[in-house]
Amino acid sequence: MKRLGQLCQPIKTAMAPYHAAAPLAAQFRARQIQAVLRLTPLTMLANALNATIVGWTFRDQLNPLLLVAWALFILYSAGTGIHAWWRGRQGRTPTTASPRALARATKHAALLAILWSVVPILLMPLGDADTRIMLTAVVTGMICAGGFALATVPQAALTYVAILGTATFIGLLRMDHALAIGLSLLLLIYTIIVMGSVLSNARTFGARVMAEAETERQRQLVGLLLNDFEENASDWLWETDADGRLTHVSQRMANVFGSSMQALTGQPLLALIAQTLDRVPDEERMAYEQLCRRFEAGTAFRDIQVPVVLDGTTRWWSLTAKPLADADGKPAGWRGVGTDVTQSLRAQQEVERMARFDGLTGLANRNHFHQLIDRIHDAPGTDAVPAMLLCLDLDNFKAINDSLGHAFGDSLLRVVAQRLQGRTRRSDVVARLGGDEFAIIRWGEVLPEDAEELAARIVKSFEDPCEVEGAHVRVGTSIGIAIAPKDGRSGAQLLKNADIALYAAKFDGKGRFRFFDYEMDTRARRRLFLEHELRGALQRGEFELAYQPIFALDTGRVSGCEALLRWHHPRLGMVDTQECIAVAEESGQIEAIGEWVLDAAIREAAHWPDTVRLSVNLSLAQFINPALCETILGLLDTHGLSPRRLELELTESIFLRDTTHAEGHLRALRAAGIRIALDDFGTGYSSLAYLRTLPLDRIKIDRAFVTAIAAHPETAAVVRAIIAIAQALHMDTCAEGVEDTAQLALLRAEGCGAVQGFALAEPMTPTTLAAFLAGKVAVPTAIAAGRNSAAHPPGGH
Repeated sequence: MKRLGQLCQPIKTAMAPYHAAAPLAAQFRARQIQAVLRLTPLTMLANALNATIVGWTFRDQLNPLLLVAWALFILYSAGTGIHAWWRGRQGRTPTTASPRALARATKHAALLAILWSVVPILLMPLGDADTRIMLTAVVTGMICAGGFALATVPQAALTYVAILGTATFIGLLRMDHALAIGLSLLLLIYTIIVMGSVLSNARTFGARVMAEAETERQRQLVGLLLNDFEENASDWLWETDADGRLTHVSQRMANVFGSSMQALTGQPLLALIAQTLDRVPDEERMAYEQLCRRFEAGTAFRDIQVPVVLDGTTRWWSLTAKPLADADGKPAGWRGVGTDVTQSLRAQQEVERMARFDGLTGLANRNHFHQLIDRIHDAPGTDAVPAMLLCLDLDNFKAINDSLGHAFGDSLLRVVAQRLQGRTRRSDVVARLGGDEFAIIRWGEVLPEDAEELAARIVKSFEDPCEVEGAHVRVGTSIGIAIAPKDGRSGAQLLKNADIALYAAKFDGKGRFRFFDYEMDTRARRRLFLEHELRGALQRGEFELAYQPIFALDTGRVSGCEALLRWHHPRLGMVDTQECIAVAEESGQIEAIGEWVLDAAIREAAHWPDTVRLSVNLSLAQFINPALCETILGLLDTHGLSPRRLELELTESIFLRDTTHAEGHLRALRAAGIRIALDDFGTGYSSLAYLRTLPLDRIKIDRAFVTAIAAHPETAAVVRAIIAIAQALHMDTCAEGVEDTAQLALLRAEGCGAVQGFALAEPMTPTTLAAFLAGKVAVPTAIAAGRNSAAHPPGGH
C-alpha cells in the first residue's frame, strides 16, 4: 500500500483542480474531501449490495471462507467511509486538510478498486454466460459510480477507475466468448470517457471553489474597508427605509449629530436636519428644500449641500445617495454617504472673496470692478443702466513710494482706501484698479450736483495729511467723472470717458475733478492719455509692424519694403502712427520702441528674397545714441540679414542738431554696408548742402508733392528738379503716397526710380507680405485703378 501511495503522489500533484496559495489550498483540499463524504453513504451501500450479490451468486462455486473474507474486506472499506461521513455529520469535519489526507483518500480508493478487481479477473471466467453478463454489469456500474463519486479528488478517482477498468479489461479478454474482444474494447472506451468526465468535473469543482473563495475574499475586503471607512474617514454612511427612517447609523454619523447610534436609529433623517434650521437665512433653507425635492424625486443624487445647525454653529453637509428597491422593484429606502464640507466651503468662499477683492486694501479689485461695470449694457432698444463712475488717481504717490519705500506706500494705500470708504455710501462700490488708481461706482440716477458734491468731498478729504506709521504725508487726488447713460451706454465706454476726464483734471493742475465733456480739448486730453497708455505698451505686446512694398519703376518689381509701426490699443483700437510717434518722442519712449522696431523688422526681413530691401525709419533719439551702429550691426548678425539689404530713413530735422556728429554716424553706417535715405525731402529745412556733404543713397519725395503733381504744374516742376538733383549726385529717388495711375505715369515720365503707395500696394501684415512676395496672392491695392503692369510680385527673383 505504501508503494501504491507513492505511485499515486505524482497523479495527485498533477491533477490539482486549482492553483492557490498554501492557506487556501488547505481549505480547498478539505472541500474536496467533504464533497466525497457527502456521497459516501450511497457509494458504500452500493458496495455492500453488489458484494452481497456477487457472494450469493458464487456461493456454490467457491470456498465460502474466501467469499466471506472478500466480502468482509469490502464491508470494512465501506465501514471506514461511513465512519468518516458520520464524523462529518457530528460537526467534526476539519476545515483544512493536508496533502496526506488526499493521499489517504487515494489509497482507500486504490484498495477498494483492488478488492473489486477480484470479480472480473478471478470470478468472471468461472461463471456461465448469464453470470458473466451480471458480473460485467456490476463491475461497469462500480467503475462509473466510483469515478463520479470520487470526481472532486481527481487523483483518487483516476486511480480507482484505472485499476478497476484495467482488471475488467483483462477479465473480459480471459472469457471464452466470441464477443470478448469487442466487449473489452467497449469497456476501454467507457473507462476513458469516465476518466475524462472525472477531469472535467474536477476542473469545474476547482473553478467553483476558487470563485467562492474570491467572493469571500472580496466580501471580507469590502467589510474591512467599510469598517475602516466608518471608523477613520471624515465621511459617514447612512441608510433609511422606505419611510425615510434611519436603519443604519455609523458611529461617525452619531458623533457628528452628537448623539448615540441607538438614539438615531429609527429617526426620520430629513426631520432630524429640519429641526436644526429654525433660524437660518432663507438661502440656507432653500438648500434644505432642494434636498427634500431630491428625496421626493426618488432618483440618485450627488453632492447636495445642506446646512445643519449643531451647538449653535452652522455646518454644511454634502450628501450623496441612491434609492434602494426590494425584490419586487418597489422603493425600499436610501443608502448614501455624508461629508462635512464646512471647512472646504469656507475656504472656497475665501478664495472667491480673494478673487474679487484687493488683498492689500480690501476694496473690490480690477476683475470684480469690470464684472460690475459690465452691467451697463449697450443693447439697442433697451435703456442703459444709470450709474456714475469716478476714476481717481493719487497725486505725488510715486515720489512718496520711491522715497519712503514700497512698504510705506502699501500702508498709505490702505489709509487712502479707508478714507474713500469713509466718504462714500455703503451701497457704493469702491475699487482699486491697480497701483494708485481707484474707482467709485454709484448705481441709479445721479444728478451732476450730487456727483460734484461727492468728488469735491473726496478731493477736500485729501487736503489733510495722511498718518502712516507715525509720519504725516500729503497726497492729493485727481478725479474724472462720467455719468451713464449720458457719457456712455456701456461699461467700457463709461470707463474710457471717465479716464479721459481724469487725465484732463491732471492736465489742468491736479488736485481737482473734471466731468467728462465732449467739447473739452480733445487733442490735449488724448495726448496725455496716450502718453500714459504708451508706457508698458511694448511689454504688453500692443505694437505690430506692417510692411508697404516699394516698386522699382524700371522693372515693375518689388525692390524693398518699408516697415511701418502700428499701435493696437485695447480700448482705442488702431492709433494713428504719427500721433503715436509724436507722443513717444515727447515722453522719451521712442528709443525703446525704435529698437523693438529694428529687431522685429530685421528678423522678418531675413526671410524675404535676397533682392528685397528693408527700409526702417530712425528717430532723432535713436540717431544720437552713440551705440546706434553697434546695436544695428548686432541685430543684423543675430538674424542673419546682410547690411546691404537694410536702408535707414532719416528726416532732415536730425541734421539740424549737429551736422558733424550726424555725418560721423552716417559714415559708420555706410562703411558697414547699410544704405541711408533722406525722408520727406522738401518739406522741412531742406538744404542742398546736406545732399552734397552727407553720405546719402536715396532721396524720398514727400507725399505732399506726389499728391499735387498731376494738378499743379509747379509741383511737377519741383519733383522734376528733385529727381534731377538726385541723379546728378548719383542717388536714387523714391516717391511716397502714390494713389492713382495718373501720378504713377507722371513719376515714370520724370524718371523717378521707385514708388510706393496705395495705388500699388497697401501696407501688409508679415503673413500677407510673405504670400505676396512668394507670388501666392494678388496685390491688395486700395484703388482698383492702381492694379497695373507696374505692380508685380517679385516672382522669379
